[in-house]
Amino acid sequence: MHAWLRLKGYLTLRPDVEEGICQTVTHMWLTAEIALLSRQGRRFPFEKKLADFFKQQIESDTSLVYGNGFWAGNRAVLRYGEIWSFSGVFGLFT
Repeated sequence: MHAWLRLKGYLTLRPDVEEGICQTVTHMWLTAEIALLSRQGRRFPFEKKLADFFKQQIESDTSLVYGNGFWAGNRAVLRYGEIWSFSGVFGLFT
């Protein structure tokens, strides 16, 4: 995600905004992956446990940059939806 932001020209984002974007996207991916793993009985159980662990780590981070950044990004997604959040609030898809 960091590389994508740089390639798209977003070089001066505040650290909490940049990390918030990255953490929010990671959390969304982990949520989708956990749902997929729950539906597939053939995968190894440790994959779901590992995804749950990383998701919990993101949710419980208390740092100003990563923790607060994630919660701000997550609130934006919950309030405005995925596409609007990233195009409107974060200005990614312009």
